Amino acid sequence: MSNALLLAGALAVASCGRGGGPPGDGDASGTPAPAAGPGAAAAVRSAPAPDVAVPDEELVDQDGAPVRLRELAKGRVLVVNFIFTACTTICSPMTAIFGRLQGELGDALERDVRLVSISLDPATDTPERLKRYADKFGRRPGWVFLTGSRERVRRVLDALGGRAPIKEQHTPVTLIGREAEGRWTRVDGIAPPARLAEEVRAFLSRGPAAQRASGG
Repeated sequence: MSNALLLAGALAVASCGRGGGPPGDGDASGTPAPAAGPGAAAAVRSAPAPDVAVPDEELVDQDGAPVRLRELAKGRVLVVNFIFTACTTICSPMTAIFGRLQGELGDALERDVRLVSISLDPATDTPERLKRYADKFGRRPGWVFLTGSRERVRRVLDALGGRAPIKEQHTPVTLIGREAEGRWTRVDGIAPPARLAEEVRAFLSRGPAAQRASGG
């Protein structure tokens, strides 16, 4: 299924669930479940997120390499979402959006911006499983998928405001910000790539990338 269809289907769902079939590597086709009821597709909303903090925790990326979140954030804008590979509704559309956001960001990806997808199901999402999932969505350098021990992932999710008591009921959230400035924006809802790129550029216009461009 094309990314365009993934994005269109995303408008019909507002929470994530697991289908009745056996768990696999995720539904890369992105076929959505029916909406839960009238108004289930929430409007996209952006707001400051003053309580977000990047903890100095070590997780593991899709290649099995240890990664410290603060190192990922150093000198760059972070764009973070929360997914799990056995999800059958919003996770595939959200991941497809990050796939397209890579193109929107162009050369800024990795140099000035990092995309981070954190698993809500670390017990299931091994690095190998995350790598297979990431490859389906065209992951490039500058986009990492993270997992780890249940305790470490829980601490990270709590610090970022991304933990859901029941992972199947988590809502679509994207965090965009600079750890060094303590400035974050929370985007609720299925935001299209162009909208997320616009939010990212607002951070880039005030950060080191803007200083480099001006010769500062």
